[in-house]
Amino acid sequence: MQNLYMSLKKDLIAGLSKKNKIIPSKYHYDYQGSKYFEKITQQKEYYPTRKEKEILKKISKKLPKMFNGSLSFCEIGSGATDKIKILMNKKVKFYFPIDISAKFIRIASKKLKIKYPNLRIKPVIADYNKPFKIKNFKKTTKVFFFLGSSIGNFHPGEDVKFLKNLSKCIDKKSFIFIGVDLVKKASIITKAYNDKAGYTAKFSLNLINIINRNFNCGLNINDFSYVGIYNKSLKSLQGFLVSKSNQSFKIGSKKFNLRKGEKIQVEVSNKFTPKSFISIAKKANFKTHSYWTDKQNYFALFLLKR
Repeated sequence: MQNLYMSLKKDLIAGLSKKNKIIPSKYHYDYQGSKYFEKITQQKEYYPTRKEKEILKKISKKLPKMFNGSLSFCEIGSGATDKIKILMNKKVKFYFPIDISAKFIRIASKKLKIKYPNLRIKPVIADYNKPFKIKNFKKTTKVFFFLGSSIGNFHPGEDVKFLKNLSKCIDKKSFIFIGVDLVKKASIITKAYNDKAGYTAKFSLNLINIINRNFNCGLNINDFSYVGIYNKSLKSLQGFLVSKSNQSFKIGSKKFNLRKGEKIQVEVSNKFTPKSFISIAKKANFKTHSYWTDKQNYFALFLLKR
């Protein structure tokens, strides 16, 4: 946890020192943030989860035949583990949920163990943006999952860098499924990240609680608002916290000033075409084995191999 604190401090100071201030979206996911995100995925406007589950159900019966022998499932950013349940089958002997939120991952793993008592579940608490290790694979085919279009949460060039780092954790006999949100009508995307129930706003505003808890900044959550804006030229949904007043705070000894109306970018969700994502995967030395889409072509699931 000390490493996470130091990483948060370093990234906050670097991001808030920029002219266009930014906080990496990976820090949303403390226990409360993970609970808010679970609520987001249940909202009518938020299509990515429904569409991805549609694809997972479509391939679930085919999946055991895709790979030889026993399987180890490794889910990066596992969260509530709802999606992996769709793909569980008798060939899966090990499950490695990999997530930054220790409390959330342990609770989710206990619930999963009740449903699958013979499954060997080994939680990995890690920042998956950095190389991580998974032990006790035994003789199984390793199948990784990076779902929810989390690949879209990187800034330009960082997605390729992430996949290159990930390739260091995946041997050449392993496979990885990656969920990708596709380019579509701007209004559909904008509504998905500005849900009427306000869970996306609560999810982003919870960052203020995380910062206060770690650095005693004395920031007031009511002094901020949230807005999600789709940038058509970049094919990217960008989420911001907006300061409602002039205010100052410190991270360690470093002082920061916010003007009224100043924005801090806290979320990025890039959208892809199949061609653009295949190109990104290729730059990171992954080969596209195959891919599937939902009926409306809102979302895609890619199967890659090194």
